[in-house]
Amino acid sequence: MSPDLVCTRPAQYRIIPDARRGHAFTLIELLVVIAIIAILASMLLPSLSKAKAKAQGIGCLNNLKQLQVCWTMYAHDNADKLVPNGDGATYTGWIGGQFIVNPRDATNVNLLKAPSGLLWNYNKSLGIYKCPADHSVAKSGNVVLGPRVRSIALSGNMNGNSWYTADTKNSFFTFRKMSEIQRPPPSQAFVFLDEHPTTLDDGYFLVVFKTIIWGNDPGIYHNGACGLSFADGHSETRKWRDPDTLANVKPVSPKGPTDVPWLQFRTSAPINPSIPFP
Repeated sequence: MSPDLVCTRPAQYRIIPDARRGHAFTLIELLVVIAIIAILASMLLPSLSKAKAKAQGIGCLNNLKQLQVCWTMYAHDNADKLVPNGDGATYTGWIGGQFIVNPRDATNVNLLKAPSGLLWNYNKSLGIYKCPADHSVAKSGNVVLGPRVRSIALSGNMNGNSWYTADTKNSFFTFRKMSEIQRPPPSQAFVFLDEHPTTLDDGYFLVVFKTIIWGNDPGIYHNGACGLSFADGHSETRKWRDPDTLANVKPVSPKGPTDVPWLQFRTSAPINPSIPFP
């Protein structure tokens, strides 16, 4: 055959070896990539965790503010009288139920609603009664009944009705009307706060006086901090300091040499100003 008759492939159809063909990650390269991803994830996860905790803290304060508005509106609609706040034995008030006496109360949303809950008609949102960071569940023995519907409690000195109220009525103020909140002033008188699951039972949060022992345990949902609302309408977060306050598993009679006095001063005051406090 003549060379002139040889059919040649056009240049654009010629097979050119791909320099990348046959190239793949070596085991060492793959391990390096995995290590880099792991390092980046370890750097990112704490930031995501902090962002989530911050968002939950903001949500908690928002819930407290909304309940605070309900509490204030109730007083305005009832001749300045504060919403009742009783313990499990004599219960009638801003919510119903007693979680320790009847564990099923902790999962019963009807105890937040009217007629059991006297604040319900001012805001019919179940979410405002619970901190977003609270994942505690109610149990009856070893049986899990479900998530608790509430984490928030009301200061026992805000129109409280319990055995402790009776014991201290002649020595420390229990406020029955909005206008009576003067010592401490409204900007320093706490109303609602998140309570720790160890003592969350009725809606009455007990703060004891003349001692540094916790009556009821405050929440520590936000990296050892707790959300509180105050009688003037604002809410804030308190970072607790004492080991017993910060413990997930509480000792018997938990002490709070720093934290308890901080809350005592924001709960009530001696009726006789000459009495040292605490």
